Amino acid sequence: MSKKSDYEDQVRAKLEELEREIDLLKAKVKVAEAELAPEHREKVEKIHNMKEEAKEKLHELVEAGDDAWEHLQDGVEHYWTALGNEMKAFDNYFKK
Repeated sequence: MSKKSDYEDQVRAKLEELEREIDLLKAKVKVAEAELAPEHREKVEKIHNMKEEAKEKLHELVEAGDDAWEHLQDGVEHYWTALGNEMKAFDNYFKK
């Protein structure tokens, strides 16, 4: 397997895990919705949109040629960092 293919597989795995985590967050939101402030609902939507943007970055990565994909890697990593930070911050709200 090539480095690009390995990296695509890693991104796909991270995306699948992220989708599971977002589904769990959505379930928590439904349970707490009566007391949930509107800004928290907006935060879940923001996280969902970020995940969709990450999917688009993965698509760009898949479509990139073998010699061009590495420059996309920083953008993908940026999304994972941002998504991870958003998920942690929001999840901490439910741990209170």
